[in-house]
Amino acid sequence: MLIEDKLYQKIYTKLNKNIIEITNSKRTIVNEAVKDLVEGGGKKLRPFLMFLAASFGDDYDKDKLIQLGSGIELLHMASLVHDDIIDDADLRRGKESAQKKFGKKEAVFIGDFLLSKTFDIFFDYLDIDVLKKMNKHLRLLCEGEIEQSEKRYELQIGVRDYYRRIRHKTALLFALSSYLGGYVSGIRGKKLNILYKLGLEIGMAFQIQDDLLDFEGDENNTGKVLARDLKEGIVTLPVILLMGKNEYNDKYQIYNKNVLDESVVNDIITDVKESDVLKESREILLVFIKRVEKYMDRLPNNRAKKKLKKLIELQVDRKF
Repeated sequence: MLIEDKLYQKIYTKLNKNIIEITNSKRTIVNEAVKDLVEGGGKKLRPFLMFLAASFGDDYDKDKLIQLGSGIELLHMASLVHDDIIDDADLRRGKESAQKKFGKKEAVFIGDFLLSKTFDIFFDYLDIDVLKKMNKHLRLLCEGEIEQSEKRYELQIGVRDYYRRIRHKTALLFALSSYLGGYVSGIRGKKLNILYKLGLEIGMAFQIQDDLLDFEGDENNTGKVLARDLKEGIVTLPVILLMGKNEYNDKYQIYNKNVLDESVVNDIITDVKESDVLKESREILLVFIKRVEKYMDRLPNNRAKKKLKKLIELQVDRKF
């Protein structure tokens, strides 16, 4: 588990059990796919963030939060199943991906099944205004994925484009998680907005750290092939910063918008590791961590705030 914390471990265990129960299906492959995803060790950061955000309110309902946290995690799981189809990925969290194990068509339906379960939960626990907000975020998430697909192998994209893309495809789901936790516990107004922005900045930091791990991580820990994003044409922050330097921009300009062969990918990996772009990427990560801390400073002191601070410390140093 990511966090040596009793609350986190308790939530983690309950979520896994609840997800297995609410997705139980007559179709064996659905149950197998969910079991693989659960046993693959997803970190459950988004539901945990929801619980911590709820701790700042006056109406803390653990049973309701477990259901909503399961909904958030199912939404995330559905996006992972669909991502693996698009990327033709063989592995997910160290296990065979659904599309590899069961076939692409079946995996599409598995992802859709998980989405349907997500909305079952949200319809039961959220009012119409929050449902509309959630649906808007889901639409933006899809647009982020579409933008990423459209810009595959485009080496000369800008940092601002990258920020917009990861805000949509990753950070908004973190923001929605902290918002929902605050909302269902009775928080409104400025305090709810702080929780939303806190989640957004945590999500941005999370994705940047993921992009660093794509080059620095241990494959046994991450469950992913190193530089997998680059190999699939997804240009992340270290590569963007590399291409922002004239010598590397000139070197690789001929490959812009073209599928990269193995030798070019290996050259880029070497240049990323031998240049200072990983250091620059980590400095940018710390900028977003500072933003998180700014919003945390505006929250009242309690046990949840201490756990949030610990979560952020682990975020900077995590290896998977």
